[in-house]
This record gives sequence, C-alpha cells and structure tokens, in this order.
Amino acid sequence: MSNKILVAVNSSPKNLLAFDSVVSLAKKTGATLMLLHVLSEEDPDYPVFPTYIYYQVLKNPDHSEYHERWLEYEQRGLDFLRNLTQKAIAAEVEAEYIQLSGNPGQVICELAVDWSADLIVVGSRGLQGLNEMFLGSVSNYVTHHAPCSVLIMRTPIDVESDSAFSPESTDSQQELTAN
Repeated sequence: MSNKILVAVNSSPKNLLAFDSVVSLAKKTGATLMLLHVLSEEDPDYPVFPTYIYYQVLKNPDHSEYHERWLEYEQRGLDFLRNLTQKAIAAEVEAEYIQLSGNPGQVICELAVDWSADLIVVGSRGLQGLNEMFLGSVSNYVTHHAPCSVLIMRTPIDVESDSAFSPESTDSQQELTAN
C-alpha cells in the first residue's frame, strides 16, 4: 500500500489532469501527498541571466531586474503549489508541498529518499527518439534512479479530435461503401 505519494508537478494542462487522478488515488488509499515543484532551467518561464553577467563589460552591474524576475518566478511556483495543496485538502486528502531548485530528476529522487516516499508520480512530456536523447526525460531518469515505485501519468489521447474516428468520416465511409 502507498502511504506516502510524492507528486512532481508543473503548471502544464496535462500535468493538472494527472494531479486530479493522483488526488483520487490518495483519497481511496488514505495516502499523504507531497507536492513537489522544481525550479529548473528546463522550465520555459525560468528567468535567464542578462548576457552582461557572462562578459565583464560592466563594473558592478545591477542585478536587480534579474533578482525581481527570479522572485516572481519563485512566487508563481509557490502560489501554484498552495493552490494544488488546497484542492487536495478540500478533497479530504492530507497534503503538503515543497519547492526546490535543480535538476528535476535528481531532485525528485533525493526528496523521495529524504521523505521516505512509497510511490513517485511524474508526468510524461511524450518525448521519444532523438528529442528524448537530447532534451532528456525526467520520467526516464526517475524510473531508473528512484528508491521506490514510479507511476508515470500519461494523458489520454483525445479520440474525438482525430478525424479518422469522427462521426462525419464514418458516415461518409458508409456512403461510399453503399454506392
């Protein structure tokens, strides 16, 4: 039985669908959730250093703009975690949250050890082939380095949006075969 479920979350719509499933699982099993958001350079919203930091063009450069962007980025993550934690608690699931920075796969596995997680739940970006090789896959890393079981949440394929399965194409195919 999974008493402690570590859930790696981000703000993507696919991830939010997976979160609802995890809350349902935790409610049915009586598990506690630990929601983890990793501040990572892989995140598209990650604030980037101004180029002058890398080149000593300016003496005593002003880093206040970057610092403000970093604080806003960090605060968005905390607000996101608080919101999800409140949703889990409203569903009568015990939940807490933490935000850390670093390499997502490594951070997830380290927290799983420190928190003694029974199960890690991660989403999948759906990377395959060369994209997965060059961009890396958090779920792949976690699967191979986790100290406990790992559940990879994939979003279902929207069959209705596929034209091959739409009612219109079925009707037109029946008309063609009838003639």
